[in-house]
Amino acid sequence: MKRSMVTLLLILSLLKVDGQTHAEEHYEFDRLHKMMKGYYNRGLYYKAVLYPDSLEGNKYVKADSYYFFARIYALSNEFHKTLFNLEKAVKGGITKIQIEQMYDLDGFRESNLHMIYETNYDKWHQEFLLVEQSLVLDSAYLKEIKKIEATYSQSIKVRRVDGDDVYEVNDSAKYYQTRISVDSMRFYSLVELILERGFPTHALIGEEFFTFSRHLRYDIPDNYDANAKDWLKIKAMIFVEMKNGTIYPFYYAAIEDYICRSRSQPFVYGIINTVYNKFIGTSGKAAQYENPEELNVRRKAVGLCSIQLEMWSEARELPESLKEVNFK
Repeated sequence: MKRSMVTLLLILSLLKVDGQTHAEEHYEFDRLHKMMKGYYNRGLYYKAVLYPDSLEGNKYVKADSYYFFARIYALSNEFHKTLFNLEKAVKGGITKIQIEQMYDLDGFRESNLHMIYETNYDKWHQEFLLVEQSLVLDSAYLKEIKKIEATYSQSIKVRRVDGDDVYEVNDSAKYYQTRISVDSMRFYSLVELILERGFPTHALIGEEFFTFSRHLRYDIPDNYDANAKDWLKIKAMIFVEMKNGTIYPFYYAAIEDYICRSRSQPFVYGIINTVYNKFIGTSGKAAQYENPEELNVRRKAVGLCSIQLEMWSEARELPESLKEVNFK
């Protein structure tokens, strides 16, 4: 799958909004968030707290970001800012259980300001519940998605662990054959549903959007033709939503990298950096990248930080195939 600057220009033109693209705004969010994460992973909290203020007004700062800000401020003993960000996090959906289980907040819990959090939690959480209740979701679309899930869950035993699907294994040979078959059938059912009802967003189907998105990416059959008429229609729908800012600017880039991984082809965006085999899981084979010297150009075009910063934030070594590359 050869890509060119023409593709990047197309993406940029589609995402252009009021002088700034969604990709540019997400790039700034991703760059600063990864700086914070990198310092957090190294225990350098006094450096991590230098960045949250720079993201004020960025539309990609959501509840989980405020929760992260609260944690690094707590680790730096800046408890007033911890409280400020916890309020925003709770109003965005972070729960008391999540907060109580987070050891990063131990110091904050011992401060006097923790009482203010305790006193106000229910009021803040109620604001989140009122927003949730005001959402008007597409019940017909949700019903169809749940119907697809129910149909294919009957073919293989699935249980939920920490929000993820885990397939129960008895006979491993039969399991892999069944799983591939089920994933493929579910994918084609989702394709039919999208063609019939349009591409869904979080505003349309709520939290179900995340499960839907995982299946759309993960379940693409190895032999699926990404240039087929049906998929090109879906791709066009996705680009419209990217342009509207209702899904992330790198949404389709992630799908392209999954297609590359399923076909053992070089990655295009480095969103995925592990080679994967459906029968054995992640393999030890080194990841390869298409035109690696232009990798960061492509990543920035879809709103992602450089691959070097991505790896540094995770405290991981740069892949061997990229260590000698001179990036543009």
